[in-house]
Amino acid sequence: MAIEAARVSTRIVDAVRRRLDSAVRVEEPFPYVLVDRLLPEEFYHQLVVHWPPTSAFWGDAESGKLDLVPVPLGIKLDDPRNQTYLDLPADMRGPWDQFVLQVNREIVGPFLERIFAPEIAERLRLLATMPDDPDVADYLRPPYAAQMNVGRFMMRSAGYRLKPHVDAPAYVATALYYFPTDNDNPATEGTTLFRAADEIATASILARRRTIYFDKTGIETTPALTAPFVGNALLAFPNTGRSAHGMTISSPGWRRSFQCHLSLKSDEDHL
Repeated sequence: MAIEAARVSTRIVDAVRRRLDSAVRVEEPFPYVLVDRLLPEEFYHQLVVHWPPTSAFWGDAESGKLDLVPVPLGIKLDDPRNQTYLDLPADMRGPWDQFVLQVNREIVGPFLERIFAPEIAERLRLLATMPDDPDVADYLRPPYAAQMNVGRFMMRSAGYRLKPHVDAPAYVATALYYFPTDNDNPATEGTTLFRAADEIATASILARRRTIYFDKTGIETTPALTAPFVGNALLAFPNTGRSAHGMTISSPGWRRSFQCHLSLKSDEDHL
């Protein structure tokens, strides 16, 4: 049985819901929402102060890519990138457990299900039409139920580039939370959204079962906008065949963000 984490206050819950209620869905270059000042300032500050040390992250620093998967209380995960999380002090893990399980899963997740309901319904409809497809049966099994996964801390350094892509097919929506440092340039370090000349078919996404890059499909993309990389902001979008997004890091130091997905896989499945 999962151990219950200390609950965030009703005031924090209400404040986050008010910010989400004010969010405006934008349709181009593909549907997305950008919410600033998502969390009450004191709670956001607690997360910043308790951002895990670089030594806890997994990856090769020379590649410019480091990840750490949290393990909130009572959750079991099939991912080696979580092994160092439980070694962190309890007071460091506490605010992040609250963020992952309560803010992200209980508040933001249902919000994404509502605001991106048409796109999620279409993905589920397509899955339902392919029950005998081995690419589907071996990867996802009905009944399909979306839940925010635990996500991962991400640190990226200068020179790192993520080309325009769509996320793995189990993910019906993506949420990115920004935690910049003084080194980051708000105008350039955010996530870039691209306008795609065509859509990657859902069947192709399912066949690959992982991230698909537009340049590998022959579909051209054009930068449309870069979400400002400002603290306490949330960028979220549905995972469709047109949801081309990426980033290029140029500032010194480490760019800090937290990524999670509204996922059709369970906590026990690999992220």
